[in-house]
Amino acid sequence: MKQLSKITIIVFAVSSLLAGRQVLAEPADASAAPGKQAPAAGEPKKCEHWKEGKEKRLETLKSDLKLTASQEAAWTEWAGKIKGDRKGWEEKRKDFESLENLPAPQRLEKMLEFSKEHIAKQETVLAATKTFYAVLTPEQQQVFDKGFRFGHRGGPDKGGKQQ
Repeated sequence: MKQLSKITIIVFAVSSLLAGRQVLAEPADASAAPGKQAPAAGEPKKCEHWKEGKEKRLETLKSDLKLTASQEAAWTEWAGKIKGDRKGWEEKRKDFESLENLPAPQRLEKMLEFSKEHIAKQETVLAATKTFYAVLTPEQQQVFDKGFRFGHRGGPDKGGKQQ
């Protein structure tokens, strides 16, 4: 029994050393930053897929709400505000990726700037949602509450319920 325990400990120690060696091994591409991967070739397709999914969810929500003709203008304004301006997104992403080249204080300032922009966008979405929500009937508000769950936590793997 003691012999088996010694063998088990030796096997475990050797495997740990080999695993540690793999983790510490230098990447094949020395110019690659540790923990970073090159953007996937299909990334633009992923963005398009995300955009199409968002459009589909908005259309489903719109049909579920059964809007009246007088509510259509409010819907159009609200939908335009929550879709936002995605034109400068690629440049902002590149700016964010270039942060690793900045000194720590400048990097933190830039990250704070990005956060403030995001908060301003969220405040715009909140104001537009409150305005649109006020136009809805109580029954429509219940439908909206159940249907407007997409965003960062809206997917099935993120804790939200996908419908």
